[in-house]
Amino acid sequence: MPRQTWKKAEKIIDLAMRWGSVGCLAGIFILISAGMFVRFVPISSMGWADEVIEFGFAWMVFLGSALLWKERTHFRVDMIPNWLAGSWAGRFIDIIVNFMSLAFFLVFTLEGGILTMRTTDPSPILDLPKALWYLIMPASGVLLTGYTIRDLVLLFQGRSLLGNEISIMGEKVKNS
Repeated sequence: MPRQTWKKAEKIIDLAMRWGSVGCLAGIFILISAGMFVRFVPISSMGWADEVIEFGFAWMVFLGSALLWKERTHFRVDMIPNWLAGSWAGRFIDIIVNFMSLAFFLVFTLEGGILTMRTTDPSPILDLPKALWYLIMPASGVLLTGYTIRDLVLLFQGRSLLGNEISIMGEKVKNS
């Protein structure tokens, strides 16, 4: 597949993750606010909202996690990798951590897929397949696995995962 096509696909996936997470967060906020309002002003029943909030929360968390992993902006303790950046020990640690992450994401994707396929119950109020709630697990697992493989390829090509600059104790240092 041409490089242009990969770039377009990556942009579409990026937008879907970003706006999917934002949409889920907005929906959760609106439904929780509406639920609080109708609790004090009982004009309608919102029993169905709990299912939608649960669905939105699961999708927001896993889409957001995949996006953070893609951009390498997730929480991590990086004091030692930053100290060792640019050295063979730093690259070795990055490779080991990425292989461990890859192993975890492969198991996560497989188990998430099994859970999704085995789930046959409908949701209690909306009567939707509960598998829709779990579908995001293998989907995000595939994305997380792909981004980890990308990082491993960059590491084996001798490129840094930190870009052209790294920050060591607050100082910008040119990465070699």
